[in-house]
Amino acid sequence: MKNMKKLFVFVLFLACLAGTSFAVPLSQLRIVAVDGTFLGTFENEYSTNSVYNEYGNYGSPYSTNSIMNKYGNYGSDYSSYSPFNKYASDAPWIMDRYGNSYGRLSVNRYASGVTSDSYEIALQLKALRDSY
Repeated sequence: MKNMKKLFVFVLFLACLAGTSFAVPLSQLRIVAVDGTFLGTFENEYSTNSVYNEYGNYGSPYSTNSIMNKYGNYGSDYSSYSPFNKYASDAPWIMDRYGNSYGRLSVNRYASGVTSDSYEIALQLKALRDSY
């Protein structure tokens, strides 16, 4: 049942991403913390750098630099560096490999730099994180 729930959330997430207005495919973007820490990519669940790979450093619910770690600095609902803190003002950025920003990844839709697309992605990632 748990795997079915995760699969459903992941498929829902992919369907929502199809409607983003980013100039490049989401799979080519990365998540970067305000302190410069690399937090993963949006590649498929088999990529070692992907936030969708629950066994990799950036998708693991146990890894220090994973936004999927509910208790970590970058994934907690209470950390100012987490995309899942609804009051955070220092949430990470979605960036391309050249350093161009595509919005702040945050469930705080009123934080500076949050776009409608980055907000929706953050909501979907939070649902995926909470399904672990």
